[in-house]
Amino acid sequence: MVKINSNFSKLNASLKQVGAELNFRYHFNNNRSDIALTRSKFNSDGTLSKIKNLKIDYLAGLSFYQNNFVAIYFQNLKADKINTFHFSECNDLLINLEKNESNTTLILPDSEKADLKKKDTNKILSPCHLCLENTNWNNFEKAEDWSKRIIIEQFNILEFHKQMFSVERELVSNFISSDFLKMLPKNFPRILETAKSYKKWTCQKCKINVSGMKQLYHAVILDRTLKRYLPNDFLGLCTGCLKVKYHDMYITPEELDFINEFRPKSKK
Repeated sequence: MVKINSNFSKLNASLKQVGAELNFRYHFNNNRSDIALTRSKFNSDGTLSKIKNLKIDYLAGLSFYQNNFVAIYFQNLKADKINTFHFSECNDLLINLEKNESNTTLILPDSEKADLKKKDTNKILSPCHLCLENTNWNNFEKAEDWSKRIIIEQFNILEFHKQMFSVERELVSNFISSDFLKMLPKNFPRILETAKSYKKWTCQKCKINVSGMKQLYHAVILDRTLKRYLPNDFLGLCTGCLKVKYHDMYITPEELDFINEFRPKSKK
């Protein structure tokens, strides 16, 4: 029997040299899992529309459809060729869901529709200002008007998802419950963003720095009975260290390559 060790990061780097590229998407070991089945419902461009009995959950300040984080927009509300998309429980979203459910489109964060390099002038997506206020992303709530405009222009749903992906991974892996996530404040994304930055995206156990692959970083609440969320109330851990204790925590080949390459070697 021949054992083949595949290093996806190096393979991708080699392909880039000849003008090719591998595009990795988050996937799950069990293709029959509920979340994998949900993602399979989406079109190849990462969108889903005309959904019967649509139910959106609002967890940790974010919008989820069957445990998948999604952005939401309404096809019939395009103004000046711009589609406003929502990602939090804002009043505009709730009103439009009630009045325009049949025109609702869900979009995965890695959708080509949200790719700035591929979108055309008729399919521009812009983040909802109320959602930015809810989540207080980049301290949007307290920013000056000129600074808010910059935050809006630079907001990238995929990069946002990478920083918030730990919430989705923990939910799917049964590390944390949806009931607990529902109790967290709407500005939890800002709280999580601040805690991870404070800990410099470094695992407090193995000391790996994952700022180059931010979806690997988890800021774990030390005491869930406290309604206080200061940086020191969190423990910063990488997915690799969490998986040692929680075996259901999933990890992609690309992420595993990153951990194996950059995790500091233990001193004997």
